[in-house]
Amino acid sequence: MHLSHRSRIGVLAAIGLAGLSGCATNQMTGRSQLMMVSEKSAIAQSSSAYQNMIGSLEKKGRISDDAELNTRIKDITDRLITQAVRYRPETRDWNWTIKVIAEPKTVNAFCMPGGRMGIYTGLVDKLEATDDELAQVMGHEISHALANHGAEKMSVQIASSVAVVAVTAAASRDNRNQQAVYNAAELAALAFINLPNSRTAEEEADRLGIELAARAGYHPHAAVTLWEKMMKESGSKSRVDFLSTHPAPPKRIDTLASMEPAMLKLYDPDARTTAVAVAWTSRPANERAVDAGHAADGAASSLDGSSKPKPSPLAFYSETFDKFSKGEAELKCDSCSAEFILKQGSLRDLNDSKSWRQLALDTIKIGYRIDLAWYYLGVAADKLGFPEASARYLAEALRLSAQKDTACAQALILSCGGIDIAREARR
Repeated sequence: MHLSHRSRIGVLAAIGLAGLSGCATNQMTGRSQLMMVSEKSAIAQSSSAYQNMIGSLEKKGRISDDAELNTRIKDITDRLITQAVRYRPETRDWNWTIKVIAEPKTVNAFCMPGGRMGIYTGLVDKLEATDDELAQVMGHEISHALANHGAEKMSVQIASSVAVVAVTAAASRDNRNQQAVYNAAELAALAFINLPNSRTAEEEADRLGIELAARAGYHPHAAVTLWEKMMKESGSKSRVDFLSTHPAPPKRIDTLASMEPAMLKLYDPDARTTAVAVAWTSRPANERAVDAGHAADGAASSLDGSSKPKPSPLAFYSETFDKFSKGEAELKCDSCSAEFILKQGSLRDLNDSKSWRQLALDTIKIGYRIDLAWYYLGVAADKLGFPEASARYLAEALRLSAQKDTACAQALILSCGGIDIAREARR
């Protein structure tokens, strides 16, 4: 198939406009996502799809009535949801629901936008999954919902449709084969939209899921053993649907294993046995709908809606931030002045808006060895409650402020933003 130059421009413009019209920065990951569908819309659409699917399964008698299994899954998801709400407090208003689906040959689980979940008995039985491993599965799935991957996926589908329409229109003008047009558009959507986002979404869900489970009292090493079992099971004749959308190559297992030391710092075995104040509605034994807002910080509270705790949202674990909090951050780049100047405005905005964590991370990422950068680290550490780290960073800011090459007050283009580094660092 050959499109004219004018037609190719039209196709690219249509695809580009589809992306530009709905880009948003994810509040949890900081990644820019294609968002042509709002999370609210994604939740509404998912609710309808979930009800239709579960209704069909109920008619076929494929919803588990195993009381022991339902209680087991309920306890695990209670603890995960409690932690999920700590990451995104507004999700306390989601209609968190889970169904145990009686399909012994199916190894799968899911969590739709809005917290509607499902887990198949095949995953539990065929993998002989431990509680720690089940927590990794459901933690991963809940993380997709937390990171708004559902709305992103719907947006990708819309963008793909725009590409199809654009290419079709262009080819019609060129009087070319329509089937070839659709094939080309599909490949274009996969290459430029689907694959990168899907891969990134999986990495994000892995990273957050193992955190949710660790904070909820489930050992992070279970993420490794889970995927090892999953890979082994994929060699059998059973339907391992989970692997069709969650590929588990050895590299992925290695990545999860590399996360274990950091996750052990967050691992709280006591959370496994601590009672969680989760209010469940009176539904059938195989359905769980939770108001997790009452358990957002793990402490009991009234279940009548009169008191809802508002904990500070958690953030992804960051090795860089961990070192920063201990006073171990380093700024060693002497040739990063251009990048620092370009980003000075955004750093100043973070400082003014008191976004201390992000200010520290962005400053460290640039790595410019100048007194203003060290001052930003010192202030951020102080505001975040790391006094020893703050003292170290401010001392370095004071030292560099006395040297011509590292003092913002002596720079030709760079400014100190109205901050007297020497004076402020002495406080």
